Amino acid sequence: MARGDTNSGELPAPVFSIDSCVGVLHQNKRVVREEGLKDLVAALEGFVSADDRRYEEPEYEQAMDRCFYFLRSGSATERKDAYRAIGLYALTVGPKAEVLDRLFDLDRLSGMVPSSPSDAERAVAAINCLAAATLACAQRPAEAKRPLKAIWEVMGEAGTATVPRVLAAAMSAWTAVLPAVRDIRGMAPFALIAKLLSADDRAVRMAAGEALAVCIELNILPRQPEPPRWWNDKRAEPRPGDRPSLESRVSELAFPEEKYAHKNKHAEEIGLFRQIDDLLKKNKQRIEDLLKKKNNERPEESDGPGVVKVSKRWVKLVQLNFLKQYIGEGFETHFSLNLPLFRDNLGLTRAAGGADEEEGVPAHEKKQLRKDRDRQMSLAVKRDRRDKATQYDD
Repeated sequence: MARGDTNSGELPAPVFSIDSCVGVLHQNKRVVREEGLKDLVAALEGFVSADDRRYEEPEYEQAMDRCFYFLRSGSATERKDAYRAIGLYALTVGPKAEVLDRLFDLDRLSGMVPSSPSDAERAVAAINCLAAATLACAQRPAEAKRPLKAIWEVMGEAGTATVPRVLAAAMSAWTAVLPAVRDIRGMAPFALIAKLLSADDRAVRMAAGEALAVCIELNILPRQPEPPRWWNDKRAEPRPGDRPSLESRVSELAFPEEKYAHKNKHAEEIGLFRQIDDLLKKNKQRIEDLLKKKNNERPEESDGPGVVKVSKRWVKLVQLNFLKQYIGEGFETHFSLNLPLFRDNLGLTRAAGGADEEEGVPAHEKKQLRKDRDRQMSLAVKRDRRDKATQYDD
């Protein structure tokens, strides 16, 4: 949607009209339809309250119908932008949008698995759309589990594994949706997390690290190998997803060899994994006690100070970062006005992830934590802007 500056002598930007947009989406010329989709996305990025009467107009439903049509029969750009429009509409309107079932009416993995590396943009758009719609529309854990499992299955597809950008996006989306689900039977996250922590791509490693931190906060715990009870006891054999191997790998990424530590491109990753390493160390006793309870063993006696009270700092930070990158330039407007989603549904505020982890931490360490967190936020926004700049290059 064009934007004009009246003070510079340019013509003012046209006011968005959903009625006109629907007409454009039905045009025969593909380039005209693509421009109509961009206008629709820009309008949804700007956010209008879900209580606004304009969403009761049938034209918005018609626009969504057209977007779902593009998912089946549109060009690559139309499909990519249609996914984005659907996701933004779901975030704006909430459960009333009723888009989750419609997304599953499609082939469950259709669109989320790239057919080739050049198809990564559309696959990422499909994954993010499903995650955004789940955060906005799922009202019960059972409703969120279906998309969570679908995203999990995408990560196991050969086409996804060969495209790091799609794999990182799927891992981040899975982590953002995970807190809405109570039962993850059928998914074994730590074996995959262990594998991705050793990936060649930095974004994949960081997404896996955040997934590990969120699992720990949600008391989804990695296996602790048991001491051998007899010779050749299989239960005592180490596995890639065991707690000691995960802690060791996180420590390696948090404190890499000197030849890597000075490079700027590793600074963000090192800062992230140092925070995760700190989380694992602070919660070591709590994790051991929870594992003992699972095995019907008596936990260690403690007066309290040695056991860190678990917060939801990582849960909130990951969800906030996901929505910030997904919404893009309109995030501040959504965050300030879309209270049913951010405050009431997800419990996200400007302080999310910013205070709980700093209790009992020395002042100089608090400063470093905040610096690392701010750097992560800033770089995430820069990556998102760079990605959006190339979004319509097809």
